[in-house]
Amino acid sequence: MQTLQRRSFRYNRLPQQRGFTLLELVAAFVIFAISFSVLMGVLTSSIQNVRRSAEYTQAALWAQSLLDVVGVGERLKEGGSNGRFDNNYRWDLRISKFQPPAAAQFTAEQIAPVDLYQLDLNVSWNGTSQQRQARFVTLRANTPQPAGQPGG
Repeated sequence: MQTLQRRSFRYNRLPQQRGFTLLELVAAFVIFAISFSVLMGVLTSSIQNVRRSAEYTQAALWAQSLLDVVGVGERLKEGGSNGRFDNNYRWDLRISKFQPPAAAQFTAEQIAPVDLYQLDLNVSWNGTSQQRQARFVTLRANTPQPAGQPGG
């Protein structure tokens, strides 16, 4: 009889060991689902940022290549031009004579013996969701032509 009591005592302890309740499982699943959706949103946003960054990098590379050749082999002239780099990227370049802010008191020759030109380049392209553009501005110097030569 003593062995029976010990066995029944052992079997009585088993119901006290229990697993997770349905409520705990549902709560864990909800937490997992929310965490997973937040993670997917962050990853999607990161991918879009990488794509946008690649587009701006490509625009900057196109702009640098164009600005590197403007005025090489020929003198800069005021005016504008436009064109396409490829099927997606377009450019619009405006060249204007630049007057330094202190030029009101002095002549250009007193400030610097060069003509300064401002190059204003707009690069535009069709982004993934909308039209995008980047603006690049730089200054270039030309030595002034003597007064007796054509174009000066």
